[in-house]
Amino acid sequence: MGYTKVAVSGATGNLGPSIVEQLVNAGLDVTILSQSGNTSALPSSVKVIKVDHSSQESVTSALKGIEAYVCLVPNHGSQPPLIDAAIAAGVQRFIPSEFGSNISGSSKTANLPLLGSKKQVEDYLATKANEISYTIVHNGLFLDWGIQIGLIANLKGGKTTLFDGGDTEFSSTQLSDIGKAVVGILKHPEETKNRTVYIQTALVTQNKILGLAKKLKPDATFETEVVKIADVEKAAYEALQQGPEKIGEAIYGFVKVSVWDPECGANWSSKNDNALLGVKDATDEDLEKIVARLL
Repeated sequence: MGYTKVAVSGATGNLGPSIVEQLVNAGLDVTILSQSGNTSALPSSVKVIKVDHSSQESVTSALKGIEAYVCLVPNHGSQPPLIDAAIAAGVQRFIPSEFGSNISGSSKTANLPLLGSKKQVEDYLATKANEISYTIVHNGLFLDWGIQIGLIANLKGGKTTLFDGGDTEFSSTQLSDIGKAVVGILKHPEETKNRTVYIQTALVTQNKILGLAKKLKPDATFETEVVKIADVEKAAYEALQQGPEKIGEAIYGFVKVSVWDPECGANWSSKNDNALLGVKDATDEDLEKIVARLL
């Protein structure tokens, strides 16, 4: 028997709407915990409760009767109190705001500055496993979002930065598939209990995405430049030393390292949880359709 009553915090960010959409499509009873109370970007069928996420009492009250809590808040340091609130409310499953690089399986990724806070959340959940179960999701770089912003490949006329030449393979997942995976976790609570799950829409390279774009638009010009990922890592550490105004630049650099440095373990094509969680492995034809949609 799976979980049917689910709450989501951080539902209006980059990932939240896709997860909420899939939860609603699956017929689940969805409650949104909203700091602002703004419901304009959410389906009309969801229940919205205005909460103060800094108040354990407020969150605990909102979580009463909830079976699973999907936490998408961007501040990882705020998650332990939310975990405690979920425990106090009797929530059975906590899904933390991970949804990215291989923190669980790569010591280098876990030790990258500013990404390590995710590992601290994982460790905290492990200490609370006798009070609340959890599932951690690693999906790699968001595939459609990564193309849209020009990180994987710039298809809108700008220059694509090819890391180490653009042939490094990495697992990447569409936002909608991440939502499907969350539904899969809720349908399979025992199989996903107290562990990390790995998903991907496809194993890709930057050059593969560019090649599909060139196939679809043979007359277009896609400019590129090659940058060593080691230089990106060095620049990220330098930015980190320059104070708060450079934190965003440093984070962006470390995210790139976590995807394109082979030591960071971003390729899980040979062993993942797609079949269990209902995520389809994209064919080359599927991938071409994704690129065509984003051109």
